[in-house]
Amino acid sequence: MLTEGMTAILTEEVTMDNAAITVGSGSLPVYATPAMIALIEKSAVELLTGNLPESTTTVGTKLEINHVSATPTGMSVVCKCTLVKIDRRKLVFEVEVADQAGVIGTGTHERFMVEADSFLKKAESKRK
Repeated sequence: MLTEGMTAILTEEVTMDNAAITVGSGSLPVYATPAMIALIEKSAVELLTGNLPESTTTVGTKLEINHVSATPTGMSVVCKCTLVKIDRRKLVFEVEVADQAGVIGTGTHERFMVEADSFLKKAESKRK
């Protein structure tokens, strides 16, 4: 059951695999913004796992993220994702990502609850 205030926390190591130079979002060996966004979405999905009605899933629809500080490889980052609003099918999360030196990213993330089969059918209909 979903309730406002639920929180999930995920940690990831900053490596060359998720560095800006590797993922193509920059030229330096620091934590990539696309990697931070993926961690934010993973955190929201983790929070929702086991808390949605059967046959229901969520899809990400909006991200407003500020990446405010660089994290070099070899450090870890921690994402705290909190469900702050439930508006029918729309779920709003506040997120904060930090490394050992402090906050590196903040923002909001929105996801919508959808019925998985009908969502996939609609997506597949684009192939026509």
